[in-house]
Amino acid sequence: GFSDREPTQWGRVRKLTRDEIEAAFSDGWRIDSIEPAAIDITTTPDGIQAWLVALTRI
Repeated sequence: GFSDREPTQWGRVRKLTRDEIEAAFSDGWRIDSIEPAAIDITTTPDGIQAWLVALTRI
């Protein structure tokens, strides 16, 4: 998902905090990792700040 660290406003895109991700997957999931990442796009050389999340269903 788009990170709350992303400074650019992208219309109606909702930015997520790490805490929101952890809360959303607290029941029935194990969070294996949450890492800062970037989504590559052609209009912004640095990409869009995002979260890369690895989960396991338990």
